[in-house]
Amino acid sequence: MNGYARVERAGSETPSTWFLRAAGEFDSDTVPCLREALGDARRDDAERILLDVSRVGFGDSTFLDALVEARRGPAGLVLVGPLPFQIRRLFEITGTLRLFPLVLLATDRGASGFV
Repeated sequence: MNGYARVERAGSETPSTWFLRAAGEFDSDTVPCLREALGDARRDDAERILLDVSRVGFGDSTFLDALVEARRGPAGLVLVGPLPFQIRRLFEITGTLRLFPLVLLATDRGASGFV
């Protein structure tokens, strides 16, 4: 697909929680940056990984595979949304939406935080 994707670590309240922000189009060419970030969190003994997917415009089966694989690890994986339409549809079609806890970001008046 030759898209652009990035994953960056944002500040979190505790060292045992990693907050990652993903953005762009994730396919076999770009998903390695996601796998690397999730792997870094596991190697750092994160107890919980929060992954903001609200800016992911595309994800294919390799994106979904990376999320399912991360879910199997010792750290809990929580998706932060809202889920973009294409990502929600990917989860619905594959029956995997129920596998991932979802936390919605508050977006009233530009505020950011969890609801």
